[in-house]
Amino acid sequence: MSSTAVAQNIINIAREYTVSVYFIILICGLTGNICNIIVFSGLKIFRHNQWTFYLTVASITDLCLVIIILPFRIADYGYGHDLTKLSLAWCKIRQALVSSLSLMSLSSICFAAIDQYLSTHYSPWLRQLSTLKLAHRLVYSTIVILALLSIPFLIFFEIQSSAGCTVYNSGFSIYYSFVYFCILSGVLPITVSGLSALFAYVNVRRIVRQQVAIVRRRLDRQLTAMVLTKVIFLVITISPFITFRIYLLNRSIDPNDSIRLAVEQLLSTIFSSIFYVNFSGTFYLFLSISKRFRQQVKHALIKNIGRKLCRSIICKKLFPNQNQIAPTNTATDMELT
Repeated sequence: MSSTAVAQNIINIAREYTVSVYFIILICGLTGNICNIIVFSGLKIFRHNQWTFYLTVASITDLCLVIIILPFRIADYGYGHDLTKLSLAWCKIRQALVSSLSLMSLSSICFAAIDQYLSTHYSPWLRQLSTLKLAHRLVYSTIVILALLSIPFLIFFEIQSSAGCTVYNSGFSIYYSFVYFCILSGVLPITVSGLSALFAYVNVRRIVRQQVAIVRRRLDRQLTAMVLTKVIFLVITISPFITFRIYLLNRSIDPNDSIRLAVEQLLSTIFSSIFYVNFSGTFYLFLSISKRFRQQVKHALIKNIGRKLCRSIICKKLFPNQNQIAPTNTATDMELT
């Protein structure tokens, strides 16, 4: 079998992988992030909590990333239609949006981990720093900073027939590969979120030994376990992609080495899918590790939404006795809502 045939078989495998796996990630990302937004913004126990505000922001940015990235990846890798080549403006705007949204998502996780460390600290002064007002200021300030950092993407991303929409300026390529990918998208968020989550875990173990209200103790333990798991999940999903992306941006391209190019395309597809799981799998991760979160999701999605639907005109006509008040478990509802 010739090298061209081998390369074509590898490319076909990458296409099949893209169409199937990326589509699953897209559907799961849309569903999971929407559910996260509903749960974190709908339940009273989460509504005025700084940590869940950060998670809501992360879910919104993850939802936008899934919508902006995955359909175009499926069209490009799966069917050979690179839609970013059709418009220089869309090439530049899309890359600016992706860079800002991905850093906003990672920043939100870092802020959530830092806030959980502050809110569980034994020092009253540090606990006072954990406020919703500060969370709003941090998020809004980060949005402005990331908008400014995205300006170079609007300038240096170009379209050429050889590689499509990418960076061709050598100076910005160095920034893109080592500063943006290695530091801003890799080492910095992993280090900040990892250390903060670890210190928060130590604080929660101290809270257990102190005389603290049961509801707060359970909430602190739940949120700390969730943020620690999310940080571990973040490290596992983004590290392979960041490493491989740095390699791609700094390798020498040999157009005649078709097998190497095909293997790189297959590996890029696999590592990219793992990377996108970070933006699509948070909801399912929390479901798998937290029994209380499963109960809260059930309460938010089934009970609250069901009650609103049953209050509609049609339900009132079909079930005239629906307005009767049924006894509820007050203690359980207080913890869930």
